[in-house]
Amino acid sequence: MSNTNNQIQVGGIILCGGESLRMNYPKVLLPLGQELMLQRVIRIVSEVVSPVIIVASRDQELPEIPDSIRVVYDVNPGAGPLPAIAMGLRELERDCQAAFVSACDTPLIHKDMIQAILSKLAEYDLAMVREGQWYHPLAAVYRTSLVETIEEMLAARIQRPIDLAERVNSAFLDVEELRSIDPQLHGLRNINTREQYFELLRETGLEATTRVPFDR
Repeated sequence: MSNTNNQIQVGGIILCGGESLRMNYPKVLLPLGQELMLQRVIRIVSEVVSPVIIVASRDQELPEIPDSIRVVYDVNPGAGPLPAIAMGLRELERDCQAAFVSACDTPLIHKDMIQAILSKLAEYDLAMVREGQWYHPLAAVYRTSLVETIEEMLAARIQRPIDLAERVNSAFLDVEELRSIDPQLHGLRNINTREQYFELLRETGLEATTRVPFDR
């Protein structure tokens, strides 16, 4: 496992405080073969960076996770990803110089994709995947030194991650660069609905080994 980028320590932050309204079932607990979705994302992210932090809602049910994974609780749930990213960066700042940030509902994320994003950081403050006019703040790496800037933005009620990217020295990884390792950009795909979940099981060949917790 590599957890450095140009000799800096890189940790991981996985955000999982969403309400899963379209799924009508906690996405972190969705079975994928013998794993649950959050367990799968933790496993893959942990193969590349360490330590890994989970940012969850206070009343959120989480699956069994490794003892090495720290959990912090979002004090401002529903406010978008930037406050949760700040919490994760604050938790990691003593151990790491940067952190890769992922959502919990991207189960097709993979090592090569994470490493490609990390390779963009270099001397920048953050590196983020860009898809035309859209940005992927949960497929990005942030320096932990950004936490004070983020907290100042939040105090001013500026909460969009792209606003942070516009204020600091940022690099962007265009999705066309990712297609050489992930032609269909599966690693960026969020699983938000039951239809998407069933499609995922079919595509991954996990349909036969997964005990689905609700009716089709």
